Formats: sequence, structure tokens, C-alpha cells
Amino acid sequence: MEIHQLKYFVAVAETGSFTRAAEREDVTQPTLSEQIMRLESKKHGLNRRLFDRLGRKVVLTDAGHELLGHAQRILAAVKEAERAVRDSAEGGSLRVGAIPTIAPFLLPSTVTRFRKDHPTVQLQLKEDLTERLLADLLAGELDVALMAMPIRDDRLHVEKLFAEPLVMALPAKHRLAAKTEVRLADVLEEPFILLDDMHCFGDQVLSLCHRGGLEPRVVCRGEQIVTLLAMVAAGQGVSIVPEMAATADTSKQCVYRPLGKPIPTRTLCAVWHKQRFRPPSLRALVDVTKR
Repeated sequence: MEIHQLKYFVAVAETGSFTRAAEREDVTQPTLSEQIMRLESKKHGLNRRLFDRLGRKVVLTDAGHELLGHAQRILAAVKEAERAVRDSAEGGSLRVGAIPTIAPFLLPSTVTRFRKDHPTVQLQLKEDLTERLLADLLAGELDVALMAMPIRDDRLHVEKLFAEPLVMALPAKHRLAAKTEVRLADVLEEPFILLDDMHCFGDQVLSLCHRGGLEPRVVCRGEQIVTLLAMVAAGQGVSIVPEMAATADTSKQCVYRPLGKPIPTRTLCAVWHKQRFRPPSLRALVDVTKR
């Protein structure tokens, strides 16, 4: 088997078409078809048919299904080997993901401190939801992701960074603003503004409320914490947010109060693939984030 044959095979399997696969790999269709036939042949290849050609439709055979996972892992390993050699000569690169409830608050200071000690490392940053970041880690599209626990996947290494308190966000002139702390019992009748349920943090806040015997009257759900806080500042309700969001807010249009004991927290972590190439700079970034 040749590497280019495996690339063509994976392209056909993933696109379902010899034509689209040839376009993706930037080769002519006859060239791609010939290499697939050689891969299938008894003399030069596996002596197994890998695709059933059903008119314009291409379907993997049982042998094709068996090969696909191996071929994808081989190509990923080749790509990582190329990157490891290139990074050793060029100072390296680091692809970092973070969930939206972390990225705008933690990444700027982390990146600034990291670059002071590692000015030659090329950083690539991506902000996205937990589910998508995990998929990118598994696919080798990210080196490390900063997110909230729990993460349950035996293929991934999860390293705890720190526990962060959650705080109550109130309009500046709210009746509870003068209190030193706010309990869930204090906001039983208050309208709540929460993150959309596609965010893990939105689900965490709802679970916290339910454990405290509160069924929040949700009047607004948003996709960004800054939007939630703008609605709180406008007097449309109250919210529960990470402490780092409160620290970053210098508008003075909201006030933030600790919740009663036991203090609710979320645990942040760094996640990376156990088996994939780890750039030397990954460990440094994790340590800077912890500090």
C-alpha cells in the first residue's frame, strides 16, 4: 500500500464519489480510479474489492469498512510526523481551543504571558462549544482545549486547572445589591437570564438551581455571557455567571455577589489526545493557564 493510495481511498469513502474525491485531492479522475484499482488488485494490492460501484453511487464493501479506520489513523500519523519535524525546525505551532465561557476572559492574559516566554511559537486559537472542540481533538485538528469538567472519553487526557466560583449577577440598583451574599432563596421570584442550553454552563446553572430547590423563571436565553450581562444591566433579570466574567466586567452596570455556602464552582481543565503528537509548548501553555 502506498500513502497516496490510502489518501485517495479515504477521499472516495468520505465523499462517496470518485469525481468529488479527485477534485478534493487535485488529481484527475482516471488517475485516482487507477490507484484505487491497484489498491484492490491481487498483484499490487489487497486482493479485495473496497467499493461497490452502483452507478454514480459508491458504497464501501465490508473490506472497505475494515480498511477505512486504519487508513485514517495512518494518514493522521503521517501528518503528525510531518508536523513534528517541521515544528522542531521552525519553533513550532500550537492549536488551542476554548469554550465561549472561558475564551474571552482567560485567553487574552494567558496568551500574553505565554508569548513573553515563547515568542516563536505560532498560536492558533479557536472558540467553540465543548462537543465540537472534543471532536476537533479526536480528529487531530486541535492540540489542546480549555473547557469545564466533566469530560468522559478514555482517548483523551484531562488535567484539572482550577476550580472557579460562580457568582450572582444583579442590576446595579437591584434590591439585593446591598447584600454581601445572595442565596438562591433570595431570588425565588426573580426573572432569570441564562445561556442557551447548547452551552454546558447553561445546564450547570439549571442543575445548581434545581439542587437548591429553585425552578428559575427563565425570561431570556443567550449565546454569549456579555449579552446576558447586558440584559441584567438593563434590569431584565438576574443571572449566575463564572467569577472570571464578573472580574472582566468594568462597566459598573452590574453588581456581583457570592452565593451562599457551599460555594458553587465549576472546575476548568485542559484536554488533549493521549496518542497524538504533543508540541513541546503544550505543557508550557497549561502551566501558564494554571498560574
